[in-house]
Amino acid sequence: MTKKLLILFYLLSFTCFAKSPKDTIYKTYNLKGGYTLEVKSIGADSNATVLIKGNNSNILNSAEKALGLDVLGYVYADFDNTYIMMTHVDVEPVKFEVIDKAQGQTIIYGQSPFYKDTVKQIMMFDGMYGKGRGKLVLFNFKTNKAEYFPAPTDTPCFCCFCWKLVGLTDSEVKIQYENLKHENVIRTYSRK
Repeated sequence: MTKKLLILFYLLSFTCFAKSPKDTIYKTYNLKGGYTLEVKSIGADSNATVLIKGNNSNILNSAEKALGLDVLGYVYADFDNTYIMMTHVDVEPVKFEVIDKAQGQTIIYGQSPFYKDTVKQIMMFDGMYGKGRGKLVLFNFKTNKAEYFPAPTDTPCFCCFCWKLVGLTDSEVKIQYENLKHENVIRTYSRK
């Protein structure tokens, strides 16, 4: 009996005091402003995106390992104060979130970007939630401000890559799309 208790004690001691496995870093993105984003395992059963600057780190998003790394996404664009984390899983539209680097918080969600200018730091995309739902959104990364335009409803396109930006000035936005008669039309929106 003493021998069995001794063996049980050794097994219990080994499992209780064994070191946990090290986190595995799958992908590292070096972002502007001295930030680093790591896609890594945390613990035995989760993967996460971790935003790091100096000695400070912030877990932004996590998912069970069984879901894979695709659900965490990848860096689509990097700007001075924000970056875009893009996900594309299965047949779903391309979705993203604009994340503020200093706060580690999402500023806006969107899907199916159809225009990106990294010099002027603007992007246009389909809105997803709140004020952006059912709208085309023009987002300025310098000011973190969005302009919303009603998405055309006279089109057979219902998902992705329905729009093409054909003109952008300080006073208007021009979008080309296919209408219900399968004609290419251009809709002009006034900017505020």
